[in-house]
Amino acid sequence: MNASVVKQAIWFVVLISALLAALATGWMLHKPADYGYSFWYDQMDIRGHIDKYGPKNRYIRGFDDLSREQHLELFGGIVDAVHNQGRGLAELEFTDDRGRTKPLLREPEIVHLQDVANLIDVLSVAGAVSLLIAAIGTFMLVRRRVVIQWKQQGLLLGGLLAAVGLVLLIAGPTAVFYQLHIWIFPDDHQWFFYYQESLMSTMMKAPDLFGGIGATIGGLGIVIFGLYLLLVSRLVR
Repeated sequence: MNASVVKQAIWFVVLISALLAALATGWMLHKPADYGYSFWYDQMDIRGHIDKYGPKNRYIRGFDDLSREQHLELFGGIVDAVHNQGRGLAELEFTDDRGRTKPLLREPEIVHLQDVANLIDVLSVAGAVSLLIAAIGTFMLVRRRVVIQWKQQGLLLGGLLAAVGLVLLIAGPTAVFYQLHIWIFPDDHQWFFYYQESLMSTMMKAPDLFGGIGATIGGLGIVIFGLYLLLVSRLVR
């Protein structure tokens, strides 16, 4: 195989790793702000959504009586738990306006969020590995003065992103979101919850909230990746 092709193939692996690392970084930067839930709470009128479906919940009542701050706090509790291997999920609770303490989550929801916590652990490792590959690969290639063919790499990366965008456009974000759940989570674990049976699903206005969060994570990740490309372009001159 042509040596130039091999070098560009290595650069492509490094660039893909850098893109994944950038997205992972964007994702982790969202965690301290609870993924911007307070912003989306207002923008998506989650308060109104809770007021509509909270009273219709078949198992736990009184969630709609809570304040905005209490809703944000409970969502933050879920975020903390899924980033801590699921610890604390069963302990999340609230007190209704009659002074009765109730659990926020039912057992199927706890099981699902534990699956999410397990997935986050895997993705965290994948993000760290991607960062390591990108850092070491960039350092070695720049040190050896391996020229990067920007036009070729741009076409490859652009083609890959276009393919992802085409799948989302044709299938629709919601269908892709559900299909990923089918592939990722165990068959015997419930992951789809109607608003009338899940305070978790209600407070997240699923899947709308995930679309907003995904967009901001993706946007921030692309910005970080762009800064990386700018740095690389300066180093390889």
